[in-house]
Amino acid sequence: MLGKNAILLLITVNFIFPCIAEDSDFRFLAVGDVPYSQEQYGQFLRLLSQSKSEDFAFLMHIGDFKDGSTECSDAALEKIALVFQAYPKPIVYTPGDNEWTDCHRTGGDPIERLQKLRELFFQNPDTLRLHQLKVEHQNRNPQFKAYIENYRFVKSNVLFIATHIVGSNNNYRPDHPPSMEEFNRRNGANLAFLKESFARAIEQKVSAIVVMIHANPDFEAGNSQGFKDFLLIMRRFLTKYHRPVICIHGDSHYFRIDKPLVDDKGLSYLHFTRVEVFGWPNVAGVSISVDPTSAEVFTYYPYYLKQTPDRK
Repeated sequence: MLGKNAILLLITVNFIFPCIAEDSDFRFLAVGDVPYSQEQYGQFLRLLSQSKSEDFAFLMHIGDFKDGSTECSDAALEKIALVFQAYPKPIVYTPGDNEWTDCHRTGGDPIERLQKLRELFFQNPDTLRLHQLKVEHQNRNPQFKAYIENYRFVKSNVLFIATHIVGSNNNYRPDHPPSMEEFNRRNGANLAFLKESFARAIEQKVSAIVVMIHANPDFEAGNSQGFKDFLLIMRRFLTKYHRPVICIHGDSHYFRIDKPLVDDKGLSYLHFTRVEVFGWPNVAGVSISVDPTSAEVFTYYPYYLKQTPDRK
């Protein structure tokens, strides 16, 4: 008989998909689109300090840890990398557009910045400590060796998928050939990773799924070229998989929990929930509790900085 924390290695022709055999409740803290200023940086440190002693299994940051108008320097990346390294729990992070896509606004090279981002946050295992969650990176497949930032893991039979989909229309810039080349390659990698992950979710009958992206893909209208393929694959999957699915994102800085995605008849996918984190100008998070034995699996609570005597 397998113990509660036994690891099942499910071997397929293409890859090994690790699955943690446990059914315990847990919770995690989701943040994003902060810090955007020096003042917010201090508040962000306070939020992390407040949270680190609580029972969060990990911290999730959905990208944009700087604003889009400041220089895209190594120092800006290294500053947050050190903050992440100091946090006592794993950091489940996906890049935002301010970290690389939008660096052309301040004279930077987005493609070069993306490489530096991958180097500091994903190639250095000490920054995020994702190995503690037994993650599986897409770049294990030589066909997608560049896409180390796409990864997944299973905790308490809930599948988490981090996919590199960013704001600013996902770097879809028809007037800029290098950006279009980058977009097409990454979009292809994203779609392949999602299809593979969704197929395994159905096969292994996971209790629920969390899809983590940075961008607000406009679930309601879906008119942006940079996100249409993502929305198409989500709809196709939701017609086959009927357990809870949530998509956690940021980008538009509007805290909400709703069901914006509808099928071709205009009916909501009731088992799909969008969770958007707060973001600038607010420094706050969303505490997400996971109970794989419950029907809805997820419950959500805003997570705020506690007031101190000198900050009433």
